[in-house]
Amino acid sequence: MPLEPTPAVLRLHPDGDGAEELLLVQLTRFACGSLAVGHTMHHAGQATRGVAFDPVPEHDRASIFLPRDPPRVAFEHRGVEFKQQPAREERPDGRSDVAGGSDDVVVRRVRFGQEFVAELRSRTSAGAPRPYSTLQCVAAHLWRCITAARGLDAHVVTTLCVAVDGRARMRRPPVPDGYAGNVVLWARPAATAGDLLSRPLRFAAELISREVARIDDGYFRSFIDFASSAAVEEERLVPAADAAETAYSPDVEVDSLLHAPFHDLDFGAGPPFFFMPNYLPVEGSVFVVRSFSGDRSVDAYVPLFSRAMDAFSKCCYSLEMADARL
Repeated sequence: MPLEPTPAVLRLHPDGDGAEELLLVQLTRFACGSLAVGHTMHHAGQATRGVAFDPVPEHDRASIFLPRDPPRVAFEHRGVEFKQQPAREERPDGRSDVAGGSDDVVVRRVRFGQEFVAELRSRTSAGAPRPYSTLQCVAAHLWRCITAARGLDAHVVTTLCVAVDGRARMRRPPVPDGYAGNVVLWARPAATAGDLLSRPLRFAAELISREVARIDDGYFRSFIDFASSAAVEEERLVPAADAAETAYSPDVEVDSLLHAPFHDLDFGAGPPFFFMPNYLPVEGSVFVVRSFSGDRSVDAYVPLFSRAMDAFSKCCYSLEMADARL
């Protein structure tokens, strides 16, 4: 059974390309008796066990996320959630789908043990008004280590993309408990590579914390007003997220599954002994999940060009990097 992030993992997942089904499940039985459950889905959970829904899912996006009248666009959303689609050969940000040339992308799982995470939080939060979260500290550490491993010039601006869930932030009106769609925007703290690497980890964590706090109810409402306006069509704007992108350098994206209850799944034979995301070799697109070691350890799945992976591996396990110049 493949337990490392390699192309072999793809064989355990159903191919969802072109599929219209809400849920595709593939069961793979191994000679040792293990069973791998691979799923490609738009979201499912209790329905697979025949459990009653509580609350009943709501899907009426149009009535829940109404634009205000008159609209009040208080934040800039061009260049953030929306962009003008440039020609492939004229990428204004200097990136391309072949940013690494012929270099291969390698995905590596790194495990930060419970004691490492606790010490990382302690060092990062020293002197802060309140402790930074596990995700903020781990994301800050990964951001710095990846930036150092890439060898970026000091003047290059690097951005960290962190998803912000609007369910607890939108209050006027609140999002219904049973709403089944996405309510996610991105916090995008940014710094030059020089500043990020010459200052302690606390600097990166504070950037993340401040930017996440900025994505509040007012920001979500501003986004709804702008997304519903005529400007999107008139200016030929498209979503800034590009599913076809294969390299994020100089930026980093961190997707957190730390609070997803995979440990609680039970398909009739008890909880799983392991969970991992699918193999996704997109350079700089990191998944962070709770380790199955049974404690507060954290696993990070980090895709980088092979030339940068050795340098990343040398610094990512060092607590001294929290206080040092990289």
